[in-house]
Amino acid sequence: MSENQVVDLTPEKTPEQSLKEEVGLYLKLVRDTQGKPLNWVAQKLGYSNSFISQIEKGRAPIPLDRVLDFSLAYDLPIPEFVRIVLVTMHNDTYKALMSILENDPEMAHAAKQCHSTNDAKLRAKRRKALNPGLSSKSLDRMREFILKNQKPAYGKPMAGDA
Repeated sequence: MSENQVVDLTPEKTPEQSLKEEVGLYLKLVRDTQGKPLNWVAQKLGYSNSFISQIEKGRAPIPLDRVLDFSLAYDLPIPEFVRIVLVTMHNDTYKALMSILENDPEMAHAAKQCHSTNDAKLRAKRRKALNPGLSSKSLDRMREFILKNQKPAYGKPMAGDA
């Protein structure tokens, strides 16, 4: 290499970083189109202007537990926006969720039932099966595992111990 050659030390963007920047730009354009100032969105979400700016530049991810709040603040369709954020900013979580839907018979059956009718009331009722809450078989198995494997506190026998 000669003395006069310029070496570009700027790291190349990964595809993931480019996607984050696209999502950030999308949010900024949506906000600008709606005439909402940055500080209005920041105040509504309880964050600093700087943090919202970092998100809109693709330099910070939207916190996973606040995706719904961001969707509402930017007036974006919740299912679509949640999927976009999961795929671009929380891909491991997205892959795990898709794996559950693809491989868990309980969830696959519930999803199929939910989408097999045009009746809105029946669909809403079936949708509850996709969010079984405290009655799911998976949670029951988890609780059984905890009870079976939990160490007794202070030497007291656990329920079911002889």
